[in-house]
Amino acid sequence: MTAKKQKQPRDKSPRKISRQYLENAALYYLQRYATSAANFRRVMKRKIDRSCTFHKVSAEEFYPVLDEMIARYERAGLLNDGGFAVARVSSLRRQGRSKQAITAKLQAKGLGREVIAAALSGVDGEDAELTAAREFARRKKLGPWRKKPLADPKDAQKEMAAMGRAGYSFELARQVLGAAIDDGD
Repeated sequence: MTAKKQKQPRDKSPRKISRQYLENAALYYLQRYATSAANFRRVMKRKIDRSCTFHKVSAEEFYPVLDEMIARYERAGLLNDGGFAVARVSSLRRQGRSKQAITAKLQAKGLGREVIAAALSGVDGEDAELTAAREFARRKKLGPWRKKPLADPKDAQKEMAAMGRAGYSFELARQVLGAAIDDGD
């Protein structure tokens, strides 16, 4: 029997930041993740701050380099808030997310209301909210997709509450969940 090699613990100290390292890290990040310009700035700023704090170097000299990189990547099309928003809205709609939930998620990524509204109007067709609500109920096995009939009227209220927490209106939740919800029956 041979002994297994023990993995040496990886050194967790950040690499010393340089212009070339920042460029390489930025391109590697953009290869792996679609992101908004604001979220990209936040991620790279965190990388700069961590490295500069560890190596006791001023981070202020790297912020203009980051701004320059972001402007260049936007001109080249690597960072495109509109395209990112449309792709993300499409994905979230397929998952059964409400307009309210999508708006909150995209605002957390640093997108403005007008970019989000444009993406929603570009992606959403007629009855998009209803289709998303049905997908949410199907995935969570609510209403017509539940396995067992309702044993307690409180279960119907719980299903309505789940739809409400997901950002759907009372009327829409009632329409999707069906007749079993009518007036607490």
